[in-house]
Amino acid sequence: MNKFIYLSSVILMLFFVSCEELERLTVFEIDYDSEFTVASTTIIDVPISIETPPIPTNSESEFESNNTSSSLIESIQLKRLRLIIESPESGDFNFLQEVRLFIDADGLEETEIAFAEDLENENLKVIELETTRAELKEFLKKDSFTLRASTTTDETINEDHKIKVDCVFRVDANILGL
Repeated sequence: MNKFIYLSSVILMLFFVSCEELERLTVFEIDYDSEFTVASTTIIDVPISIETPPIPTNSESEFESNNTSSSLIESIQLKRLRLIIESPESGDFNFLQEVRLFIDADGLEETEIAFAEDLENENLKVIELETTRAELKEFLKKDSFTLRASTTTDETINEDHKIKVDCVFRVDANILGL
C-alpha cells in the first residue's frame, strides 16, 4: 500500500510540474512601442483625442518565433502599458488629470485597453496605466493597429509633450499543437 501511495504521489507531482512547464511554454509576451504628442494648450478640463500612427504587428513572425501560429492563439491581453515623457526634458505628467487608451484595427470595434484617473501632481515622468483586461487576440492578428489616447488636462502646458507608449501583451497559445 505504501508503494502505491508513493507511486501515486510521484505521478501526481510529475503531472503538476509538467502542466506548469507546458503553461510556461505556451505563454509569451510581445512588446510594442508608439508615440503621441500632447500639444501645448491653454484649455483645461476638455478631453483631447490623439491617435498614434499605425503600429505594424508582425504577428505571424512573432507567433512563428514562439513556435505557434495565429490559428493556435487562445488569448491575448494587455499585460502592461506605460506612458513615458520623451520631451521636453523638464516635462512631467502633472498636467494630466485623466488618460484613456483605446486600440483599433480594420474591421474591428475600437476597445478601451488602459486608463489612469484622478492623477495627482507627483512630478512623474513615467506612469503605468490600469489595464481593462479586454481580449485583444483579433487586434494583434491584424497587420497593424492604432492606439488612440483620450486625455483630460487640469493644467495648461506651454510646450508640446512627446509621450512614448510602451505596451506589453501577454499571448497564450498552443505551441506546436499542444
